[in-house]
Amino acid sequence: MGTDAWRNWRAFQAGQAELENFDDELQSDVPFVGGPASFGPYTLSTVIRDSDTVGPAIALHAGIHTNLIPEVVVEGKLAESDSSAYHGGSMTDEIAALVSLELGVRLRLAGTTRLSGIHDERDSARAPILFEVPRLTRPGRPGREQIPAAVARRADVAALRRLSMFAEINEIAQVELVRAARSYAAALWWANEDPNQAWLQFVTAVETAATCRQRLTAEPIDLLREHWPELWNELQHGSERARTRIASVLAEQTKATRKFIDFLTECAPEPPDERMEYGQLDWSKMRRHISVIYGHRSKALHTGKPFPMPMLSEPRRDNSGTFQEIPWGLNSGGLGGVWKASETPMLLSTFEYITRGALLRWWDELTSAASAVAGPATLLD
Repeated sequence: MGTDAWRNWRAFQAGQAELENFDDELQSDVPFVGGPASFGPYTLSTVIRDSDTVGPAIALHAGIHTNLIPEVVVEGKLAESDSSAYHGGSMTDEIAALVSLELGVRLRLAGTTRLSGIHDERDSARAPILFEVPRLTRPGRPGREQIPAAVARRADVAALRRLSMFAEINEIAQVELVRAARSYAAALWWANEDPNQAWLQFVTAVETAATCRQRLTAEPIDLLREHWPELWNELQHGSERARTRIASVLAEQTKATRKFIDFLTECAPEPPDERMEYGQLDWSKMRRHISVIYGHRSKALHTGKPFPMPMLSEPRRDNSGTFQEIPWGLNSGGLGGVWKASETPMLLSTFEYITRGALLRWWDELTSAASAVAGPATLLD
């Protein structure tokens, strides 16, 4: 079971007839340009508007080419449970999240503006159903911006190269890509309202990608031997079949911290071209930085202790227009806590830059793997 957007796209490619269509409105806090652009059964058209507030940015037209409602009763029996493709959103939520990740801007489904109804050959003139869609509110207090790059990047529909290959990615990987993109997009959208939750969502996006990447590139036996040597030694007396079975079962759980650190270390982007003279992140110590961040994430989830206050601060801009990457000072305190600089390795805006860069590199890997199966293709950055 692939996601709805992926299955519908594949049905379109297979030439299945359109059953119905709809228009959805996607809203953003930045103006979009370019387009219209078609991606399988989906057409994205930009909405020209004043960009001072959140408002309409993309009008998405989609045709439905397959039945997307799972059968809950099969041959008179309740269907087996299967939530392998579940990500908690609609097909438009998928597209919006993938666009948000590829362009690095906020984009969110606001609602449906038109439904055609199921096509009926006997009534080709059926009137569509129209809906009013209210404007979304930009989360956070006015003037606050935790991630300045999110409102500075160019939101160009014509630049969506990775999205054009989405339907070619294999069934398992595309589900994880959508889940990671949804977490990234949620973090970006809510960063100004609750930066602690944004930290958690960015980490979740990375974990999702890291788990998928490890599963697709490493054999379960090798993972068990490397990450759980004590268990591997105990299994030496068992049969090869038993070792293989146990390794497969435990593959998803192999050392979450190691997967997270390895993924970001291997896939992190290079430092920005333009950087503040002071307050730079030491890129050579990435493994240590990422390990500290994962520790804060574990405390936030399991003990309710939020990320350190200095890591929740807005970045400051210098005269050249570049932003600080790490909290100031050798230590800092407030709101009942004091932290050393070693405990607060970077700001949320810096981690967003690293997270997005790593996810895009992983997305490129998935696309390249799909291209290798489908035939030669050109992948543009």
